[in-house]
Amino acid sequence: MSLTYYTATALTPLHHGAGTAGNTALLRTEQIIQPDGTTATVPYISGNSIRHGLRSALAWHLARTLNIEPGSLSKPVVDLLWSGGAITETGSQTNLDTLRRVEELLPHLAMLGYSARSDLAAGTVRISPLMLVCAENAWRLPGHVAETAHALKRAAAYRSEEFGTRHDITTTPAGRYLDMAQTLASTQMIYDWQTIKSGAVLCGSMQLTPAATEQHQTMLAVAASLWAPDGVASVGAKSSTGAGMVRIDGLGTDPHIVDAWSARLKNTRADILDLLTEVAG
Repeated sequence: MSLTYYTATALTPLHHGAGTAGNTALLRTEQIIQPDGTTATVPYISGNSIRHGLRSALAWHLARTLNIEPGSLSKPVVDLLWSGGAITETGSQTNLDTLRRVEELLPHLAMLGYSARSDLAAGTVRISPLMLVCAENAWRLPGHVAETAHALKRAAAYRSEEFGTRHDITTTPAGRYLDMAQTLASTQMIYDWQTIKSGAVLCGSMQLTPAATEQHQTMLAVAASLWAPDGVASVGAKSSTGAGMVRIDGLGTDPHIVDAWSARLKNTRADILDLLTEVAG
C-alpha cells in the first residue's frame, strides 16, 4: 500500500508530555543523529497519540450512530472501542469465526489492531510520529516538505512555554462559603508547560501493510475524516485549555464515505452489539 504523507500546522500551542520537572510539564523530545554525526534533540508527537485520535473518533462515532445508552456497555467493551482492549484471559485458542466477523462488521478494529480475551490481533495500519519541520529534521522529511521555509529554522525557534495559575478561592466571591478556621494557607500555584509554537508545521505518514484489505483502506479514510472534520484535528495533551489544535493537509476528508459507514453501522446494530459482547466479554 502507498505511503501517504500529511502535515499538521499548529493553530494553537502543542504539548505532548514527557513527565514533569517541578511545576513544569516537559515536552516530549527525541534524540536524532544528524548527517554530520552530531546529535540533536527535537520535539515530536508520537504515532501512538495519532492512532489514539483515530480510534477515539471512530469509537465516538459508533456510539452516537448506534444510539448506545450511557452506562450500557461493560468496561471490556469500552476498553476495546476506545483503547484497543486488553488481554484478560490465558490460553492460545483463537476463534477464527469471531475474527472473520470482526473483519465483516467492525473492520476498523482489525485495521487499528485490538486485544480481547486471550487474542491479540495486529492492525494493518502503520502510523509514524509527527516530526517537527525544522533544520534538524530536513534530511528525513519528504522533498516537498523539506524545501519549505520552516525547514530552514532550528527546532529551538519553534519551542516556547505556556503558563497558568490555579487561583486561591479565598480571594473570590466563593470564599464567603469557607470555614475560615479551617483555611490554613493559600492554594494559589503557578504552573507551566513546554510547547511547540502556534504556526509550527509537523509532518507524518500513514501506510497500510500488504495484509490490509479494501475494507481497511476504506476504514482508514473514514477514520481520517472523523478525526479531522473540516481539516482540523486535536493532537497531544492540554486540549481542555485550547492547546493541540492543528490544520491537517494531505489526508483529505470525505463526508460521503462517513455517511456510507454510518448507514452500514445502523443496518447491523444488533449484530455489532452482540459481537462486541462476544469479543470483549
